[in-house]
Amino acid sequence: MSLAPPADPTPSALDELTLVFVIVLVFLAMVAIFLLHVLGPLRRRLSHGLLHHIVTGVYTLSYPLVGYIIGRMQSSYWYVNDFTVWAVFLLLLLSSTDNLTACRLNDIDNWKSIYVKQLFKGFLLVSIVLKFAHDMSKRVDANYLWYPLSSILFVIVIKSYVMIASMRMVSKSHIGKNVKVIAEYMEYIDNKLVAFDPVTMGGYRYMVGGEKHCLNRRGCTPWYNEPEQLLKITTVEQIWQFDKNLLTGDRAKVLKDVCLSMALSKMLNRRFAGFKLSEAKLDKTHDFVFKGLLAGPRDDKQFQRAFRVIEEELVFVHDMYYTRYSYLYQKGRYLPLCLPFIMCALCSWLTVNSFHVKRHDDPNLSNNSNRSLMSGTIIITAVVAILEAYQVYLYMGSGWFKVALIRSYVTTPFLQTSCCAGIIIRILLMFKVYRPWKGRLGQYCFLENLGRKSKVMNCLHYATLCLVDKSMKGRKNSVKLSENVMKAIIDSLLKSNGHLTNGVASLEKNGVRDDLSWACDSTATDGAVSRTILVWHIATTLCEHQLDKKGKEVEGVTASTLSKYCMHLLAFAPNLLPDHSSISESILDQSIDKGAEWWKKLKAENDLECRCKKLLPEEGNTSDVDLSEAPLFVAQGVRLAKEIKDIQDSELQWKILSDFWVEMMLYVSPSDDARAHLEVLAKGGEFITHLWALLTHAGVLKRSPTEPMDVV
Repeated sequence: MSLAPPADPTPSALDELTLVFVIVLVFLAMVAIFLLHVLGPLRRRLSHGLLHHIVTGVYTLSYPLVGYIIGRMQSSYWYVNDFTVWAVFLLLLLSSTDNLTACRLNDIDNWKSIYVKQLFKGFLLVSIVLKFAHDMSKRVDANYLWYPLSSILFVIVIKSYVMIASMRMVSKSHIGKNVKVIAEYMEYIDNKLVAFDPVTMGGYRYMVGGEKHCLNRRGCTPWYNEPEQLLKITTVEQIWQFDKNLLTGDRAKVLKDVCLSMALSKMLNRRFAGFKLSEAKLDKTHDFVFKGLLAGPRDDKQFQRAFRVIEEELVFVHDMYYTRYSYLYQKGRYLPLCLPFIMCALCSWLTVNSFHVKRHDDPNLSNNSNRSLMSGTIIITAVVAILEAYQVYLYMGSGWFKVALIRSYVTTPFLQTSCCAGIIIRILLMFKVYRPWKGRLGQYCFLENLGRKSKVMNCLHYATLCLVDKSMKGRKNSVKLSENVMKAIIDSLLKSNGHLTNGVASLEKNGVRDDLSWACDSTATDGAVSRTILVWHIATTLCEHQLDKKGKEVEGVTASTLSKYCMHLLAFAPNLLPDHSSISESILDQSIDKGAEWWKKLKAENDLECRCKKLLPEEGNTSDVDLSEAPLFVAQGVRLAKEIKDIQDSELQWKILSDFWVEMMLYVSPSDDARAHLEVLAKGGEFITHLWALLTHAGVLKRSPTEPMDVV
């Protein structure tokens, strides 16, 4: 495509309007860059659908948007120097940000396609730069732009390379090669007879860093048999035993836990790559969680530390797949700091030099257009500089930077003895960013949403040619994950010692197994877990509105929260549950369809309170609902609620429900579908993923078998 302006030297009003349109498009692209920088880091924290749709939309539309803008620049009557500046900065939209490399796992698998798109847009950009270089030879003042602009272009090219390299590193064809080092290391270390102490981390040589020094050389001795190679590895044991200066006191425990989270994330990555966990059956693995991570009195809130470690671990896992922090950390611990600083300096240089070029305004342009061009260039460079500085702050407040500093401090004697270096490191370690996970549980109530559909979503379904799914399940909301819920789950896990059952153990403990065990589907058929969740959820909802909760607020909230959360998983994330997602969806969809049709025939109120009273009447009242025509699981849920209501001890009623849901929450957490958990990390994360990771590090990869129960 020719870059030369038309032969007609006289511009029209339409030509100037086209120039204004190009300016608007460029500012639209800058808004897109701003959204990726600001909203990208929030994806891990928030599960709000609108935020993820905005980020995904901007990420998806970036390539056509950049291509269209460059095309409009080339076809414009004027080809001003500012176009070259803007075109170079547009490449930032393609290279994304350090904290957002990919929106979905499919993007990572298709990294070659993205690579081709980068090259194509790069060629278009080169054509613009060559055009500017040609014009520069005619104008001496253009040198003011050429030098900073070419430097910025070089930095952007490096950023683009890092983005592609980051995606390539975690693609299916390469992730196995990287994680294989960790798998070999864990198999070698844990087969040695080493004494261990899960409290002090003695004997726990989990790898914090240094795996880049441990790549096998074909035909040579395996690296883990070479002592000099092992010395290059930083382990959890090494950091825990280091007790000098910065790594002393309560603050040091938090910093050491960050390093522990890094090591655990490397071990968890083996599940995503399909490797076996060689240490799963070892006593030291079991004791690491049960006698180490969860050690301490229950009133000490030790469970908060366990969830904090797992939360930070999942941040490292998320960053490895969806950001470029992992690549930058492995190739050079402090490289992420260099590029943004350099970009900020170059943007400042370009801004200052722009004033020199702007002294020669185009006489064919109006004063407003000239001022718009000048202001646009200055604003764009300022925004880019601010966003790059923001990138630096995010990285310095991240766990990646903290682990890099701690590793350097532990392995470098000079830093340990230097007072000045110690002060600088101490200040840098104080940098903080927002919590990576908001700690909210999705909530979905079957009886409340029965027969309710969103007309807006259904209209969008047809308006977008089925791109947007129909709203068949109704609304969902969320609640804050409370300490009581976390404590109840950890207490149940400790009592079980890792032997997970589907609720029958809690019924046995409360002395009602013979009466209520029929509601725990322990058959080996597909959909057993989904059926059990549905029946107990309906019963819990009825009890929540009909039983006395006075004095039992803790048990009541725990039972209600976990009941609605398990239903949320069944309705919106069935691939995280043990049953096949298609079977779970079929069970729920059939229950919703039959239930809505049945409830419509009753011509009853749609208010949840009224529905509960109709299905489970208060004392002295009888139900006029014929349950023989109701969906099977609704009828079973009503039956279960009635049997719990008939228990005279009101405290025992809520204890049965609370203990069951806590046990069920743990029972559904183990899973072999690691990819499902990895995908959900980019959408705000789920609490079940935290439990899945915790159980993995305890060596609990399977559920305990339970004897079959009678199912009505």
